[in-house]
Amino acid sequence: MKAALRRNHRIQILYLLFCIFLFSLAGCAGLQPEQAPISPVGYYLPVVEDSDFFRFAPIFLVEENNFPVNRIGIPSARITPSGDTKVFVDPRRPALYVQKVFFKTDNAAYTNYIYRIHFEKVPFSHLTGGYNVGLITIVTVNAQKQPVLITSVHTCGCYLNFIPTSYLPQKAFPEAWDISKQRVYGETLPGLLALSESALNRQEQYYLALRKGTHRVMGAGVIGPDPAESNREIFRVPMFPIELLQALPLGETTTGFYDTQGFRKGYVKGSFKPYERLLMSWWAMDWHIGEDKDYGPAETTGTVFYTSLKFWAREESDMWNFPEFLKYWGWNL
Repeated sequence: MKAALRRNHRIQILYLLFCIFLFSLAGCAGLQPEQAPISPVGYYLPVVEDSDFFRFAPIFLVEENNFPVNRIGIPSARITPSGDTKVFVDPRRPALYVQKVFFKTDNAAYTNYIYRIHFEKVPFSHLTGGYNVGLITIVTVNAQKQPVLITSVHTCGCYLNFIPTSYLPQKAFPEAWDISKQRVYGETLPGLLALSESALNRQEQYYLALRKGTHRVMGAGVIGPDPAESNREIFRVPMFPIELLQALPLGETTTGFYDTQGFRKGYVKGSFKPYERLLMSWWAMDWHIGEDKDYGPAETTGTVFYTSLKFWAREESDMWNFPEFLKYWGWNL
């Protein structure tokens, strides 16, 4: 009798752990029903300038932009009344941080135009709840200065998605790629973005639509040059070199957006994801899972920007080593 009770107890524990595992996957996938962006929509365009960063920058459409939590902000720092330094994202004005990286594959040479944005927080009603969250979008451009691939990922390495464009040769696609649509962690995105020469001179502009609360990429497409619509608030977003995140103004001095030493080196200050740590860290084998981080070489940042939850694939899925990262995910650029 006691042996049977012990067996039942073990089965119940295993069942509970299995349910937690499924919940964490569902939460990470964000399995919301499909829907159009909710009004009002914030329409974030880069400030006009004569640069390739402007030429290739995506537009971000953010639903329920009337709430500060859904406004692209600017990483900032202040001294608290207790004398501590607090890093936060100020939603009252937006900022877009940019970086350019060249790379070569076995087939060709490319340039990555990297765009990084941040939000004040994801509400704690979501599994990914936490502060100072962000999104990185990489536009990969070929030697003819044509955007061939748009890659987006949250600054924790989560919710990775790829949207190829019509400038990418068919041989570069992963096997069995569906160009009509794709399902990405519960969201439906286009399998191909059809671009024309108009997109290269910004007479047409490609956009990413971001979901309220989680800031997940929920859609993508191409729109015309006139953003005037009644349900859209328009923001012109200044672009700054990514290096400025290492020197946020703080009175007469500066401080970095990331921790620079100790076990949190390379992670965004104030970034802490309690639900993900509780539910996922033990099987993903990462105490800092879900925490937002710097993007760069691991030997410099102190963190690997891995994009797969398979702990044995951290190096192969490191997005900084872009050629190997592409190979890992099946692309043949």
